[in-house]
Amino acid sequence: MRRTGDLAEWHGMLLERLSDYDAADRLAGLAAHPAFAGAESLLFQARLAWRDGETDRARALVGEALSELPGHQELLRFAAEIGAALPARVQGAAG
Repeated sequence: MRRTGDLAEWHGMLLERLSDYDAADRLAGLAAHPAFAGAESLLFQARLAWRDGETDRARALVGEALSELPGHQELLRFAAEIGAALPARVQGAAG
């Protein structure tokens, strides 16, 4: 789990720093890499989709990730930031 979190943090930094360069193909490759899976991967894909203007896709990915990890604080912050609906499981825990 720690390795996945570290990898997700690294990929997040890459996303921030490569946004201004012609690196969309490399970022998409990272998002699809089999070593990077689960909710952290979905968060990365959601951030990438949001950056690319794919609002509905970003929100759907965040919802999917929150279904896996309903208490993940970074996911919850990003969901609030982009106006993503929270899955029922997350709403129940919050209420």
